[in-house]
Formats: sequence, structure tokens, C-alpha cells
Amino acid sequence: MRRVLTSAVSIVVTAAFLTIIVAVAIWPGEAKLTAPLFCATPATEPMVVSDTFHDSEGTSTNYTLYCVSDRGVLTDEGFALPMLALLVAHALILTVLFLLAALIGRAGHRPDERLRDT
Repeated sequence: MRRVLTSAVSIVVTAAFLTIIVAVAIWPGEAKLTAPLFCATPATEPMVVSDTFHDSEGTSTNYTLYCVSDRGVLTDEGFALPMLALLVAHALILTVLFLLAALIGRAGHRPDERLRDT
């Protein structure tokens, strides 16, 4: 049980780092992949906008997912919920990869049936 809990925590922490690195630093547009969850008809076209602010504390950038209709009507979906959806998706992907690696590892360590019979 402890091993499963350790693996689950490791997967969630790794997914969180992966989400932060990919969705914020490398490809903020990844939030567009969550559009089917957040964009409702008629505003179905996703758009991620970055706003950079300069103040006395330095420079900060905010990302926001907007859903745009054919007539240009915007709905602000924020970035917290799309980021949470990406975290869940990354955790699921990592879980599948972890389970596949575990299955492949176990398949490689099976004792040979012929050796046990002799």
C-alpha cells in the first residue's frame, strides 16, 4: 500500500511540474486543448492571450483562455480551470506510462517455465 501511495504522489507531483513547465513556460497555447470542456456554443473558438505587466516588483505575465464566437463575442474562461484540466490530463498520461513500464518490467522478469520443470 505504501508503494502505491508513493507512486501516486510521485505521479501527481511530476504532473504538476510538467503542467507548469509546458503550459506556462514552453507552450501556453496548450490551454486551447481544453476548449471542448470550457467553450460553449456559440463561442467555440479558443484563444490564449498573454498579458505582461511591469511594476515595481518586476515583470509578470498572465495567461487567459478566451472563447470567441463567429461574431467576435468573447467569454473569459480564465486560466485556473484550464490549468487544472491540464494537470489532470498530464497525471492520466503519466499514470498510463507508469503502468505500461511496470507491466513491461514484470514481463521481462518472469522465470522461464522450462527451467522450473527440470
